[in-house]
Amino acid sequence: MSQGEPLSRPHSKCRVCGAAQLHRYLDLGVTPLANSYLTAEQLDRPEAVAELALQLCTRCGLSQLTRVVDRDRMFRDYLYVSSTSDTFRTHCAELAATAMRFVDAKADEWALDIASNDGLLLSRFEALGMRVFGVDPALNLAAEAAARGIPTIPEYWTSDLARDAVKRFGRPRTITATNVLAHVDDVHEFVTGVKLALMPRGVFVVEVPYVLDFVQKNEFDTAYHEHLSYYGVHPVQQLLGAHDLDLVRVELFPDIHGGTIRFFACHRGEREPDVTVAEALDRERDFGVLSLPVYREFGDRVRENMAKLADLVRGLHAEGGRVWAYGASAKGNTLMNFAHLTNDAVPVVVDDNPKKWSLFTPGAHMRVTGPAELGTAKPEYLLLLAWNFETEIVRRSRAAGHNGKFIRPVPEARVFG
Repeated sequence: MSQGEPLSRPHSKCRVCGAAQLHRYLDLGVTPLANSYLTAEQLDRPEAVAELALQLCTRCGLSQLTRVVDRDRMFRDYLYVSSTSDTFRTHCAELAATAMRFVDAKADEWALDIASNDGLLLSRFEALGMRVFGVDPALNLAAEAAARGIPTIPEYWTSDLARDAVKRFGRPRTITATNVLAHVDDVHEFVTGVKLALMPRGVFVVEVPYVLDFVQKNEFDTAYHEHLSYYGVHPVQQLLGAHDLDLVRVELFPDIHGGTIRFFACHRGEREPDVTVAEALDRERDFGVLSLPVYREFGDRVRENMAKLADLVRGLHAEGGRVWAYGASAKGNTLMNFAHLTNDAVPVVVDDNPKKWSLFTPGAHMRVTGPAELGTAKPEYLLLLAWNFETEIVRRSRAAGHNGKFIRPVPEARVFG
């Protein structure tokens, strides 16, 4: 983004179905970008901020942000690394094996991962014998993946890039896109590229946080400027169908990122949809995926729970209990800023990613450190900002010497030991 250009622009037309009327249901304030970590020298400078608010398309059921932030500001230098979590490493191994089995992929065929990050998922395909390549706009991560032997194109996925990639590598039998479709503004251009690249009898596998979990479990902190959209089966089926792709299977993973849904898509007519698609559509209709009151009630619950969390943390701090956090995550930064919690009450956040150590979180300005500091500082409480990895975090923090209690912020604020 050149100097003088706005950080964000308004979004007022559904990116899936084109509906012109979108209904706002949750305002999270004007907040910094969730992954814009700061050096000590930057703490006194103004931070780039944008409105963070959610709106619903009642025609197709897609939730989407009210503004779109310039993507280069968020993705060209990226600190989130897939390989940090043991849980997600295991999940990627399962995903690779499942995708290959679904289309009977052969060892010498190509696997493409869009938004391939550090190459974790592609390394699992490679271990199973497939040839691999990735596409990711994060220049730092693409370079790291390439240095480890994972060919990675450092760009955004488009139809033009799809044509060039097919000429360079061939048409992939499997195309995966985990935790990226929610980041894409022009989703029709994105799927056009997939349609062009995907081999006949191939499979396109998409994973996104599931909107039903988002609402039912009060997971509002999954909302940040990178996550432009919040998907269920209804809008995904409509999006794929517009490009002659059939949604043929749906799988749910309630323990991945607080609730993840996986979609399998093929070229039109190659496979019949199985029962999981109809079951998921029925489940969403029963939930009320197109009903605005369902989402507004969710907003009311979120505001009430965050007020309780803020009172809890400030009360513990006032009583002399030291509260640190675990998980310098994008969702954690959304939560801290919406709850109006800062480094006065929570001065330090522990994270397993060394890329973030010695930096400070946007907005709340918590200092980021590694788990080793837990053993010497011994705070009485750890606020689980990356609550989606609760089991793993509890294990790691105990191993590092934390003998205190934990605070889980969602779906309801509570202390446990």
